[in-house]
Amino acid sequence: MEITPNPVETGGLTIKNMRTFFWLARLRSFHAVAKQVGVTQPAVTSRIASLEDELGVQLFSRERQLVTLTPEGQDALRLCESVLDRVDDIVRRYSGTAEQAGIVRIGVIDTVARTWLPTVLNRVQAEFPNIILEITNESTVALHSMLRSGALSMSITISGCDEIDVTNTEIGQYAIKWVASRELVDEDHLYTIEELKQFPLIGYLANSPPAQLMQRYFGNAKHTSAIRNTTNSMSTMIWLAENGLGIAAIPPHAILQHLQDRRLVVVKAERSFDPMPFFLNCRSRPYSPVVQTVEALVREVAAQFARDHFKTVSG
Repeated sequence: MEITPNPVETGGLTIKNMRTFFWLARLRSFHAVAKQVGVTQPAVTSRIASLEDELGVQLFSRERQLVTLTPEGQDALRLCESVLDRVDDIVRRYSGTAEQAGIVRIGVIDTVARTWLPTVLNRVQAEFPNIILEITNESTVALHSMLRSGALSMSITISGCDEIDVTNTEIGQYAIKWVASRELVDEDHLYTIEELKQFPLIGYLANSPPAQLMQRYFGNAKHTSAIRNTTNSMSTMIWLAENGLGIAAIPPHAILQHLQDRRLVVVKAERSFDPMPFFLNCRSRPYSPVVQTVEALVREVAAQFARDHFKTVSG
């Protein structure tokens, strides 16, 4: 009896080659794919060539250094995605989570880095010692760009990422308050919008999600002339406010030590800010079991912070 070999176990039709194929279709750059899968650029070229030889079709059109899928490549990509999904299902079902190993790249905004991110890091170290987290701290706009390029597995930001294979889930909200040096404001006074505009405002970069939040706060009352300094760094905003250079709109939970030490105080205002949502932006393909484990833990920690945050704010 003649046994026909399984094509998945022979030639170029391997899981590694299919994952490399997926990433090249996604990133359209041999250099970016090499960085993503942790191999050399020639190795990426070799894997794609091996896969094309096995399938007997050309998967990519390479003209003027542009990498685009051929019609056959588009069809093959849909099938490969299905195979990779099933492979990840098998690994998730039969692999023990404690033994999972790998690197997960997470991007976070300053507010998260200053509040509940340390809990995530400590939990991963204690419960999944073989998982390594690589953390990037940037603005929402920068993190979304990195997520699109494949440099991150997930990000935690204050808006959704408009990418077809990224899921966006709101996982909590932050209260926002005006804060300032106690030498700059009267802690007992309830400030109106017009009175707030008399202070130098420490603003966010134009068109950024936090800047839009501030625009909604002021409504039709023009405030741009009152902005003296703009930045995408919360650390810089805190430093400016602490040194009496203006008032800043910041989540109090991100500066608890500053408030306890009286380096900054909350400014009483007639109008409250809308709460600032934060989102988990997560790549949906290819979705490794290690990434899923970290995502579940992030969701759990964020949910606990949201419950504690609500109790503190409402109380």
